[in-house]
Amino acid sequence: MTRHTFARRLRRRAFVSTLAALALAACAPAEGAAVRGSGDFRVEYEPARSPEYSRWQADLREVRVLENVAEVLNATFVIPRDVRLAFSECGEPNAFYDPDVRRIRICYELMDDLYGVFGETTESEDELNEAAWGAIYFTLYHELGHALVDLWDLPITGREEDAVDQLAVFLLADGTKEGGLAAIDGANAFLLGYDREGGHVDESALWNEHSLDPQRFYNIVCWVYGRDPDGYAYLADDGTLPSERAEVCSDEYRRLERSWTGLLSPYLKKR
Repeated sequence: MTRHTFARRLRRRAFVSTLAALALAACAPAEGAAVRGSGDFRVEYEPARSPEYSRWQADLREVRVLENVAEVLNATFVIPRDVRLAFSECGEPNAFYDPDVRRIRICYELMDDLYGVFGETTESEDELNEAAWGAIYFTLYHELGHALVDLWDLPITGREEDAVDQLAVFLLADGTKEGGLAAIDGANAFLLGYDREGGHVDESALWNEHSLDPQRFYNIVCWVYGRDPDGYAYLADDGTLPSERAEVCSDEYRRLERSWTGLLSPYLKKR
């Protein structure tokens, strides 16, 4: 992928970083946050050793992807300590939140891997870029969920990985077509990666803290559909979402919306 094409598509996708504010506006208390904090989301660029990743880093700096995200988050949340957002060369395709240094890292290797996964199923460069960046934003908001759980010591019941998948859908599926599709791109990445590896499930996948990738796919698709069954009717009509699951998705989404609204409300800045 050329530098020009990468930067051009980033400009088109940058709007996704504003979706968190749109999703949270409905639950922001008019009187302001119930807690106080002096932290901010800050952007950090770590040196990239690979020439290709160095070019990607230059593009990301130019279009201010993380800066746009940080601006939205700082206008939305009260946090007690700084959290750094970083695109990094990690040595593996991964993304994670490190509570010891309060840093969210999205690895260039993961971005590269997502382009490879979606490159096998998309028919044009535009489709490829849309899908890969939708999945990248889903991953970023998933890791944001881990950060918020840690910072505020949120009382999550069940597996945290499932809970922050819910939060990522809540933030992205804000009623806009672009936001819902970004969440679906995140779901597709799990299923395509699973299929790419031959659909094999080893024992480690059974004791891992994450749900199986196909389960994450169906959960995310269900919650997107549940938020707007009319807008995403095709997911049930074409069998992507089995009818037995589709019947309960609206109730599932309402529960996660109510839960995350209650958890986040004390930490939202004045509307």
